Amino acid sequence: MKKRSMRTLALMAVLACMGLSSCKQLYYQVYDVKSDALKQEDNSLVYENNDMKVMYNLWGKDGSVGFILQNKTDKDLFVDMDKTFFILNGEANDYFKNREYTTSTTEVASMGYGVSQTYWSVNGYWPTQYYVPTTASALAKLVKGQSHGVTTKEKQIVCIPAHAYKVISEYKVSPRFVKTCERTKDFPKRTATVASYSEGSSPVKFKNRIAYSFDSDCKNLQHIENSFYVSGVTNYSKKAAVEKVREKTDCYSTRKQKREYFKIGGPNKFYKTYRSQGVNGSSDMYE
Repeated sequence: MKKRSMRTLALMAVLACMGLSSCKQLYYQVYDVKSDALKQEDNSLVYENNDMKVMYNLWGKDGSVGFILQNKTDKDLFVDMDKTFFILNGEANDYFKNREYTTSTTEVASMGYGVSQTYWSVNGYWPTQYYVPTTASALAKLVKGQSHGVTTKEKQIVCIPAHAYKVISEYKVSPRFVKTCERTKDFPKRTATVASYSEGSSPVKFKNRIAYSFDSDCKNLQHIENSFYVSGVTNYSKKAAVEKVREKTDCYSTRKQKREYFKIGGPNKFYKTYRSQGVNGSSDMYE
């Protein structure tokens, strides 16, 4: 009787799992990006002139086009955000929107999960290894308290002191999924090449147009454009894209835990995720 009950519970657990999206197979659609004007250095895509160094790392979900702008000179550099744009397939998107932000301090207790797709590392602006971000459900969080908010107004002109840098981040590429309607390509066992493009044929072209000056009122503006295009699309199963590594949780501890890292990341790539229940179940390319 006890054995039958255990089997029944196990069967119910399997059936419940089949009804949840978390039980579907996870895939990654990875977009390769090229730029004729930027070169790869220390896990960054880099543009450089006599005045500044601009660094990108696109890796992450939907492709963040945020950048690090480093002032190379001995004087203050001023970026006019009202005349700085993210341009996607010809459509200009404003960086400056005259917004006000309210920030507050909130204590949150959670069950533990990976965060951030923008990284800082002692060896550079981004690490050579990429964590696999995971999501936390609302049930996994417990808000314990909240402080009063502090409101700040968005600046039209951003000052970057001599030999310092600032991070400017606002937009993601977020292209549509590329679907072939061939199951072996859309839901591969390991990897499948979906498409390749030249600069002329690419369906996704984007750039940052940065306006800057050495005058605090932004007279005598200069402009640079950092242009990119999607050159290829590849689908990966989770097994092909991710590996589990056992590592120490603390430098003074002998305890190790499993963490997931991407095997496929790079500053010139980004990804979208999608799921499938398999051949006999429903399949989709949305996440």
